[in-house]
Amino acid sequence: MTDLHLPGAGPACWLLVRWLASDGSRVRVGQSLAELRPAEADGAGIRVSALATGTLWHQVRPGEALQVGQVIGLIE
Repeated sequence: MTDLHLPGAGPACWLLVRWLASDGSRVRVGQSLAELRPAEADGAGIRVSALATGTLWHQVRPGEALQVGQVIGLIE
């Protein structure tokens, strides 16, 4: 199982805007999985990509505040 972490670049706190892949869906390496934006300011958003191929399991919901390094999903 591969943990999907919020990358360590930029602000310390982010918001999950939306998932780009459904919970329980099959994903592949490099596929964009989630869209995030800084929680404190109107900055540029980022996308988190899959680091493995497998089934994606969401660990957080859209609108949740996230910290750098936090696990946001699992790929089984």
